[in-house]
Amino acid sequence: MTSSDSPAEARQVPDFVAPLHEALLIQCESQQALPAAHTADTDNCGLVITAAGHRGYAGQVDAFGAARHLREKLGFRRPLLLDASRYTGKNRIPASAEFDATWIGRQRELGLPVLTDSGYVAEGDGAGIDSILERAAGLGDAIALLPLHLSWLRNPASRKMLVAKLADVEVPVALVLEYEKDPFSLVGVAAALMQIISAGPPVLLLRCDISAVGSLCSGAHAAAVGTTTALRHLYPVKEGGGGGGHDESPMIAAVIKECLAYINLEKILFAAKADPDDVLWQCDCDACLRVPISLLSLHVDERQEELAFVHSVNALLKVREKLLTPGSTRAQRLASWQAHCQQAQVRHMEVEATTDRFEPPTFLRRWQEALSTVARQERVR
Repeated sequence: MTSSDSPAEARQVPDFVAPLHEALLIQCESQQALPAAHTADTDNCGLVITAAGHRGYAGQVDAFGAARHLREKLGFRRPLLLDASRYTGKNRIPASAEFDATWIGRQRELGLPVLTDSGYVAEGDGAGIDSILERAAGLGDAIALLPLHLSWLRNPASRKMLVAKLADVEVPVALVLEYEKDPFSLVGVAAALMQIISAGPPVLLLRCDISAVGSLCSGAHAAAVGTTTALRHLYPVKEGGGGGGHDESPMIAAVIKECLAYINLEKILFAAKADPDDVLWQCDCDACLRVPISLLSLHVDERQEELAFVHSVNALLKVREKLLTPGSTRAQRLASWQAHCQQAQVRHMEVEATTDRFEPPTFLRRWQEALSTVARQERVR
């Protein structure tokens, strides 16, 4: 029996990460923690509260305070992680930087799994990866956060080195992938992630969007979807500064479930006006309340952002529930994910035929390419 034929269950994992098994997490900043926690208070969900990187230590204090309030005052008991976000922005710290003992201790104080406050792993920085993994293993109750330059997935030699390091240390890891756009739109990234997930230790994926669901189907232990565009990316540092993880012109977007994509609210409104009877625009989630999704754009910006993430998480949880059925095999989940990506492309093209504004996102094709390769390899075996 191959790994793809066996039930898609968690490997033997440390107790402190077991509650995260196959969870689709909501990644937010501290000011969003209360509404995000309300949405996350359901099966197979949870939170990642991220420190506002531009606020430095104050951002970390805010994140811890929000987590403490949720745990101790509101009794929030779903999986919860804290991300110090020291790997973002023009003043990001390197992978070799020491962990902050206070940050580690605060997570333990709340009974949380420890997510290391790692620095950024630059291209070729194998020593930085070793440093993070070894120090995380030494803590005994930690998930090693690896914020990676994308060459660690796209360069075959670097990817082979990374896989070997993960297999050798066997500490749970949380990946953050750096790219100015969607890293899964690039050739080979989806296939590389599947290879890394198969390396041995539990793998989490943070700061992601739709591909979080694909990573769960591939065997990721958990994956996090950001509430905003900035929290769905790790932006590279630009010449002269930047890279803080905040768009210069932020786009408020919502998930259209059948299209498997975050789509700008203005585009949704335009498309819905062209074909108001299309079932794509109908939703009964807590944000939409049976009102067409297109009407989210009529709220003020702050309210748009909150409603858009509530709608989007609900939509993705429904996709997750459909794909990750209990007892299903990894092969079945990957086949279903591939079929969903194919159907989503068709749906995009159907809408584009009437609006000319719904071109399918590239990541849908990239996942299909990767999954076709996996299927061929399985048939050869």
